[in-house]
Amino acid sequence: MPALKNLKWEKFAQAVALNMPASQAYAEYVSGGKCSERTAEVEGSKLANSPDLTLRIEELQGRVGDSADKKFDMTKEKWLDRLAGIADKAEALKDFSAATGALREIGKGAAFYAPDKVEHSGTVGLEGLTEAVAAVFRK
Repeated sequence: MPALKNLKWEKFAQAVALNMPASQAYAEYVSGGKCSERTAEVEGSKLANSPDLTLRIEELQGRVGDSADKKFDMTKEKWLDRLAGIADKAEALKDFSAATGALREIGKGAAFYAPDKVEHSGTVGLEGLTEAVAAVFRK
């Protein structure tokens, strides 16, 4: 995808792709600092989630990731291995704070903290829904 024709949006997408919060990117690159924090939060979120911007941000993030992999010769597996080494060394030195931090990063990288996937088979009945809603809103 080529750069966005709207230069403000392109700068916004580049900033968000580099992990700048959408509200900050909106305030700096779209409104030029001429909006309230609340407006920046709302409009930044809307802009970041618009289809064209989402595609552009994802493309830019992929480029950043590829560039980092090449520059640092780092893959996810190498990164996790290095963190494991750090955790082992920290634990041997009885620096349990550093060991725990490295293990936490391993957990994040390996998606240990991702919510368990729950699958549902069958149907969900809506019997009694009308009565339940009426009971809640009568008060």
